[in-house]
Amino acid sequence: MAYASATGRSGLTFRISSERVDFLIFALWCLVTFVQFRGDELVLYPLALYYAYSIWRYQRQIVPLLARAWVILLYPTWCLISVLWAVEPIEALKHAVYLFLTMLICFQVVSRLSPREILHAICLAAIIVGAINFAVAMSSGRTTSGIFTSKNSMGKNMVVLWIATFATFLDPGTRWHFRLVALGFAILAAVMAVLSNSATAVLLVLASALIIAAGAVILRGGLFRASRLATLCMVLAGMATLALAILPYQQVDPVNAILSQFGKDSTLTGRTLLWQYAEEQIRERPFLGVGAGGFWRYAESPLVQRIHFEFYKGPYDRFNFHNSFYEIAVHQGLIGVALASLGTLWAAVMIVRWAIREGTIPAIYFFAHGMVVLVRIATEADFLKPFVLFHMIFWIGALAAVKHAAERDGQSLSFVWSRPRPS
Repeated sequence: MAYASATGRSGLTFRISSERVDFLIFALWCLVTFVQFRGDELVLYPLALYYAYSIWRYQRQIVPLLARAWVILLYPTWCLISVLWAVEPIEALKHAVYLFLTMLICFQVVSRLSPREILHAICLAAIIVGAINFAVAMSSGRTTSGIFTSKNSMGKNMVVLWIATFATFLDPGTRWHFRLVALGFAILAAVMAVLSNSATAVLLVLASALIIAAGAVILRGGLFRASRLATLCMVLAGMATLALAILPYQQVDPVNAILSQFGKDSTLTGRTLLWQYAEEQIRERPFLGVGAGGFWRYAESPLVQRIHFEFYKGPYDRFNFHNSFYEIAVHQGLIGVALASLGTLWAAVMIVRWAIREGTIPAIYFFAHGMVVLVRIATEADFLKPFVLFHMIFWIGALAAVKHAAERDGQSLSFVWSRPRPS
């Protein structure tokens, strides 16, 4: 184990392992990417440079993992190729480079930290942001947005805080005092998600709570045991019986009832109209798209100006199609959607298989977070965007599952460079 050391005037030597340095750096990365703030690039860019150096330094650990998970790099590679026909080639190149770096950071984190250390780093950063958000929201009266730019942004990040803290609270491998702190912030996250008035956030908190709690009981130690399978069958049978007893007599559409409770209609606040505009654009350039940054150009596009007018947006407001696959299809074409879908499906399978086979709390945490990511893809457009922590956790979970499977099978992920022997 490598150590970094420093000697003070008293002659005492302070040492910290390189793994601990990586833990602290990743926690700081989570803190910076959790929420945007003025001047955050002064921290984000140096951290990105550190990770670029670290990726090169620990390439012997990263390359074998990359060889097993190359499928998630197909979409970033396509983004890089799309520079050749992109409407905004400089913007497309920057997007591709940042996305590649984002993915490689996920590889570096998994190669250097254990799943539980990753969970603790995310939880620590989320707790700090959650405490600041609560203080600002209560003091300023902005209970629906807090320190974030919108209620949807706060709702999403409160879901991140909720899942990390609730999983940490249920983790027997975590010290009890940290578990109690995590429980307190889990309750705070649930309350703030409700105050955000985001229907998606509230539903995701409830769904993830069910997934983590059920997983902690049924999946603990692995699902493939007679007692666990019997419990699962009983739970599913009970839920089916309850649904058959209630749903046939319901006079109200439950979906519309939930939407109306949060002030939304069946069009999801105009999202369906946005998706129609996206489909029209996709038909114009179906396979290749316009490249990253090639569509939302207000000054050059009458269609974008029309969309901004219809949705009460100003010329300098950033907007999107509120659906990740529509956003990808417009900018990277149907080929990009296919490559993104392939990587996403592979990652989801890796995480689900890990959770079912092992059932550890870190595995269940990544499973719950992954399911939340997959649900949110349908209503938000930031999937596979650079430096988005919410989605980095999804890819980190898939890579952690691959690493765990290799170690379980007794296969080393340390790559040894072969050198020709002198004759």
